[in-house]
Amino acid sequence: MDHGRDYTEDLVQHLVDSISRKIFDGTYPPGRKLRQESMAEEYDVSRTPVREAFRQLEIKGLIVQQPRYGATVVAPTIKDIGANYWLRGELEGMAAELAARWISDADLQRLQCAHAECAAAVSALYAEVNAGAAPASRPAAEAMRHWVARNQEFHALVFRAAGNPSLERIIKDLHTDYTKNILNMTVLGMYETRMKKNIEHHAAIVAALTTRDAAASRAAMRAHIHESGEFVVEWLQKRPPARPSRR
Repeated sequence: MDHGRDYTEDLVQHLVDSISRKIFDGTYPPGRKLRQESMAEEYDVSRTPVREAFRQLEIKGLIVQQPRYGATVVAPTIKDIGANYWLRGELEGMAAELAARWISDADLQRLQCAHAECAAAVSALYAEVNAGAAPASRPAAEAMRHWVARNQEFHALVFRAAGNPSLERIIKDLHTDYTKNILNMTVLGMYETRMKKNIEHHAAIVAALTTRDAAASRAAMRAHIHESGEFVVEWLQKRPPARPSRR
């Protein structure tokens, strides 16, 4: 084992992302014990970055740690996911309010570009779907991936522009791998008018930030996140129960 590998933030983030994905896809199911020693061996690192990754995973609500018992995988309920979106709406609304005061012209231009690319991706996605292409076809899937990436960029620009590192860190912690993967899954579950509504929300946020209207920026972002959360919860409630994995 290479214990000499540097303990860096990038390494810890890699561990967090990888373990999160395995929790989400069922490789590490709820109730699974995760040992620092075995994780360090699996990823060929020392226990120090694993310990920090576990700390961050616990903050995200993906594991719980108890003295002498180690870490145990937990899975958020639909209620947990709804609560996550509600809290994100409040905090990202606050970030948008601060961003209206502090966002630079350069970042505002980047935000406008991200919004335009989101809109273009949605148009490309539904042009393929409405033409009869399968949602999993390469052009449709590429448009979906582009929308997800630009959507994440859009939100990151806003809470970074707030100029409050503590708030930004809390919001990033709420953007768990669960919510990212749920976003990926629900994109094609969104009917066209719902996706266009999402773009309208972004347009309202951009307009409020452009006029430096702090109250309108907060209200627009808050409504956007809360409505997105309502859709995700409804989508999850209608989704058939997952079959137990064969191990």
